[in-house]
Amino acid sequence: MQGFSVIYRNYGHWDICDSRERLFRIRGGPGKHVVLDERQRDAPKKEFKTVNACMSCICDELMFELIVAEGQTPHKIASWNM
Repeated sequence: MQGFSVIYRNYGHWDICDSRERLFRIRGGPGKHVVLDERQRDAPKKEFKTVNACMSCICDELMFELIVAEGQTPHKIASWNM
């Protein structure tokens, strides 16, 4: 993924997309917004008070960078354990 876009459709309706598909949906209104992860249809809904908190959660997910300092050995776990 090279980047993502935030699309405001109407009140209480935001979509976060990459160049091909929708990745997340934000739905709701003041005091109760829900983040829905479109990448994993069975992922639990996450509730937040504000759209800003929703976007923080989504950006944390999409912009995570695993950085290992020079000289450190990365800790690897089996893929089944994720």
